[in-house]
Amino acid sequence: MTTTLRIVLIGIAIIYLWLIIIAVRKRKMQASIATFWILTGILLIVAVVIPNFIETISNILGFEQTSNMVFCLTIFMAFCALLYLTMLVSKQSKKCITLIQEISILKKKVEELEKNIN
Repeated sequence: MTTTLRIVLIGIAIIYLWLIIIAVRKRKMQASIATFWILTGILLIVAVVIPNFIETISNILGFEQTSNMVFCLTIFMAFCALLYLTMLVSKQSKKCITLIQEISILKKKVEELEKNIN
């Protein structure tokens, strides 16, 4: 990997991390979700800074080609993110159902109180 490419990739990773931090500060992203993305940015910087890091890990894990390991790792990370977001949506859905039920109960009580007043 050439020095110019390393500098460009580090610059891109720093901008990536900066955008995530801005999103957290503006409350457009939860800190728990941002942690995952920040870790991926740091991993990218480590992979660029340390020469032959990806190749060494790939050889240790037994991959024939480095690109195969990168694709496998990317797919694994995408599945992890998808699983986490699915659990988050499920949790929010349960909260919405509970909230709707509580609102319905309160509406019924208000209607009963209005009938008693009239």
